[in-house]
Amino acid sequence: MGTSIDVTLHERGADAARVDLLHRQFRQELRHVDAVDVVPSPGQRPGPVEPGARGLDPETMNALAVAVIGSGGLAGLISSLRAWLGRASEETRSVRLEISGDVIELSGATSVEQEDLLRIFLARHGAPPP
Repeated sequence: MGTSIDVTLHERGADAARVDLLHRQFRQELRHVDAVDVVPSPGQRPGPVEPGARGLDPETMNALAVAVIGSGGLAGLISSLRAWLGRASEETRSVRLEISGDVIELSGATSVEQEDLLRIFLARHGAPPP
């Protein structure tokens, strides 16, 4: 059985076009991770569009619903998120993870702190440690 994790990416000062680009790049990265499946977030599922709407807002565009299977998928997701965080200067990017309403946000933490926080967070949901 897999774990469903909502992932929200944020980059300080990013406009809608930049957020869209980051979202697309990260989605592409996850396509190469075994045991990870990216599914549309609720705001991205096809449905009725408001008259005059031009697209999704940045908060909707940067949300991914990720299904991970086993520790391999989870390790791949965590590794990808850490790499994404590390590709920008400190305090510029953050990642928000949500499992069943429980949320953790990683921003500006050291690798050791991130690992400790993730281990505690995932353990609360019976997910294997990263």
